[in-house]
Amino acid sequence: MKISINRKSGGEYPVVFAEDVFAEDNTALAETLRGVTGSETPRIMLVADMNVVQHTEGLGTKIGRYVKTHGIDLVDSPVVLPGGEKIKCDSLHCAHRVATAAVEARIGAGDCVLALGGGTILDVASWAAAQARGGIKIVRIPTTVASMIEAAFVDNAALDCAGIKDALRVPCTPAAVVIDTRFASTVLDGVWRAGYSEAVRIATVADADLVGRLADMAGDFSGRDDAAMVEAVNGAIAARRKCGGTDFGLWSALRLEAMSGYKLPHGYAVAIGVAVDTAYAQLRGLMTEQERALVMRSLEECGAMDGALHSRYLVAQTESVLRGLDAWRLTTGGESISLPAGLGACVVEKVDRETMKQALNMIK
Repeated sequence: MKISINRKSGGEYPVVFAEDVFAEDNTALAETLRGVTGSETPRIMLVADMNVVQHTEGLGTKIGRYVKTHGIDLVDSPVVLPGGEKIKCDSLHCAHRVATAAVEARIGAGDCVLALGGGTILDVASWAAAQARGGIKIVRIPTTVASMIEAAFVDNAALDCAGIKDALRVPCTPAAVVIDTRFASTVLDGVWRAGYSEAVRIATVADADLVGRLADMAGDFSGRDDAAMVEAVNGAIAARRKCGGTDFGLWSALRLEAMSGYKLPHGYAVAIGVAVDTAYAQLRGLMTEQERALVMRSLEECGAMDGALHSRYLVAQTESVLRGLDAWRLTTGGESISLPAGLGACVVEKVDRETMKQALNMIK
């Protein structure tokens, strides 16, 4: 199946759903690459997640057969990187490695980088692609639940710097996104469960019906039910297509990750961020206690709030958390944040810090 997602800057890019994307008889990726490059023999460089390579039996051989069958020119020596936030805060080492590989392989404006991995891999590969030769097209194949819902679609690429999460941002919209939900099987249980928080985050401000469905199937998702995972991914992408992306719940999530020294995984941080901002919205009268309870049930029953148990000491540092609003102001130009107006609707308003302190106390 193929749909299109609107770019903020205008135009659209394709989102392709392809089960077993590197099967030799599956033409979806090959057709996408031809469309992106405008060539019958697309030339690409692969950047891959080490975890995916190690946990997908025969992946290298499968990719080799695929590109040969479909006439794709894959440059030698794909760049394989470890996942995790450490590759975004390594003084640009991994990003420079990808950019150097692209330049040395003579990847240019008519070619593309194919990024296969979780959110951090997509960020690093996209950041490097945006820099090399003034910008190289990138096709993203996300492999975690969270990246299938959020990271694959963002219109920027960001690295961490000076203790600030995503401080180094450059514009980078994908040329295409290819979703193969089978890759989600390669992630650890905690990463799987935490990924649900992205679906809940988007649904809360974009699709009230989806919030209810997510709450009802949260237990199945926690048990790694594939059908529940696919429904969550598809529902969140449909909501994004209808309403666009949202920064709801992100300001505190980014701050908590940085405060933890990036030991708090992104998905768990997002769940806490949703909990904080829905508490604030309830205190402001923007949503009812019952509406917030439904959101929290989704997060708790799927296991996305598990990170909160180990992060209470972070949330308790109220003034430090609130400094995340200062970082947000430097990034966006103001202290206004996106908040739910009931379920399935969004309002943007300036933060009242005293009320936000109360919200953080509710989470503690």
